[in-house]
Amino acid sequence: MEAKRDVIAWRGRAPIWLGLAAIAGLSWAYLARMQAGMSAMTPPMAVPAPSLTSQLATAFAMWTIMMIAMMVPTSVQSLSVFTAMSAKRRRGGSLTAASAFFVLGYIAAWAGYSVLAAAVQVGLSRAAFLTPMLQSASIALSALILLGAGLFQFSTLKEACLTKCRTPLAFFLAEWRDGNSGAFVMGMRHGGYCVGCCWALMAVMLVVGAMNLLWMAALAVFMLAEKLAPANWPLSRVAGVAFLMWGAFVAADLFG
Repeated sequence: MEAKRDVIAWRGRAPIWLGLAAIAGLSWAYLARMQAGMSAMTPPMAVPAPSLTSQLATAFAMWTIMMIAMMVPTSVQSLSVFTAMSAKRRRGGSLTAASAFFVLGYIAAWAGYSVLAAAVQVGLSRAAFLTPMLQSASIALSALILLGAGLFQFSTLKEACLTKCRTPLAFFLAEWRDGNSGAFVMGMRHGGYCVGCCWALMAVMLVVGAMNLLWMAALAVFMLAEKLAPANWPLSRVAGVAFLMWGAFVAADLFG
């Protein structure tokens, strides 16, 4: 009987996990196509410069899709806890729909971050601080981002937000709301903690190139590891030291 219940539960949640995989997969495929298109531009300035509105819209779309590709897979632990609790607590309604609203709320939080990231990217690009591949062209800017990311890894805000991400059960016990609207709100609030935890790491993409797929994948794996690792594992601090050393090495070129 227990095995049969497990099979039924898995079948009920299969569309959720398949949908999550499809969203992430399509996002990565879009980014790969975008990267190939940008790399094929020869010369990069052969077309007229787009308007500010067009630049902001394009940058916002790129960052939002990037956030979906990188961060949605890191929500698997939270989504797993949500589906388990929702299956026990829901009074009617679809578990798949509730999960979809939770993920949409999570994405909405990162879309908010994408607004700021797009504005920063466009501003830096128009000031010639970024290359056409959206990589820092300024030693000072690169050093500032890397040192800032390194210091943030040791901050109390980082630790507080990471704790929420590591222990989603405690979050849901304190924040539970019924219905699809409640699922959306919980997804957005939990996504907010995720933004608070990972925003500085995302900023590093402007140093290595915002369209660098290898770095996207590496950072996504690291952020997932941060969330899944036991609290006594010093992953965040190790990364902080690495970024500080990298930033110091880059900054040394300013005086070399």
